[in-house]
Amino acid sequence: MVSKLTLNDKPSVIKIVIETKFKEKVWIQVRDANRKNTYYTKRYGFVDGKETFKVLMPQAPTEAIVMVFNDNNGMLRNDDSFKVTEVTALPYKLPRYNFSKKTQSFVKFAQEFCDECGYLSSSPQGDVYMSNNGKYRIDYFDSIRNVNGVVLKTPARISQVNGRIEVSAEQYRGMTIPMRMAILLHEYSHFYLNKNPSNEVEADINGLNIYLKLGYPKIDIYNVFLNVFKTAPSEANKKRFDKLDKFVKNHR
Repeated sequence: MVSKLTLNDKPSVIKIVIETKFKEKVWIQVRDANRKNTYYTKRYGFVDGKETFKVLMPQAPTEAIVMVFNDNNGMLRNDDSFKVTEVTALPYKLPRYNFSKKTQSFVKFAQEFCDECGYLSSSPQGDVYMSNNGKYRIDYFDSIRNVNGVVLKTPARISQVNGRIEVSAEQYRGMTIPMRMAILLHEYSHFYLNKNPSNEVEADINGLNIYLKLGYPKIDIYNVFLNVFKTAPSEANKKRFDKLDKFVKNHR
């Protein structure tokens, strides 16, 4: 099932109601209708009967394409294994927050970059993107490499010397906008918010606090951190995940 919705760049909640006769693994994807590599959600759920899904979009395009398909069958023109009985765009009243001017400025820059990085240019040397006020900089690499030229699996990192953020286009172009934001806010926290700049858990919590106050969905937090952690499984990362999981579940 494919449906187009007009959102006019306004924060939105997309309500999707799906019905099945049997338990099915169903995918929901929402993307920008006019820009490539620009997804607002890529998620699945198990539907056995009737389920309602809501896609939170504090950032929204002019027009969105909503795609629903059975994991077993892929995108078919006619698939009787499920039925979509409703696709509705509702206004999203964003949470209220009180960020510093410094954080507000970075959030604006990060949101613009996350909206556009699916098609922005990158290079082996890192194409430079600056915030309007000139305070924040992202170097957009084809991929991030170490000093020996070996490609790293990290999607982003920040300099502890000057606060410049390096982002991997190879990693970022396949991510949803919320996943991109979660990573950028984590990196920002390392240099600009942390009491201990090298503390990963402190950066997790500081970044997630901003992310959740902006109204982004919790599901993308789990998707992005699990993707990162599975490339470097360790007891330390398990403890780190447990702490961020507790924070997300208790956040109000």
